[in-house]
Amino acid sequence: MYDLFINAYTITSLVMFPILVFIVILLIRDLGKYSKLSEKINNIIKDLSEDITDKGFKKNDTESTLSHISRFINKK
Repeated sequence: MYDLFINAYTITSLVMFPILVFIVILLIRDLGKYSKLSEKINNIIKDLSEDITDKGFKKNDTESTLSHISRFINKK
């Protein structure tokens, strides 16, 4: 009976390991896509804030980029 349990465990682990590796690879790829998308959005927001600053609406030293843009929109 102990041998049957070991045999079943071995077969299950041989089947499940490639599946788990595949799932982990998919998760890593998916997280990489979100990271790239987040970086692109952040660059667009920075560029927008710089354009606003170039037009004369100065950014405060303690102010974040999003609050700078929000303050500009609220002022208009």
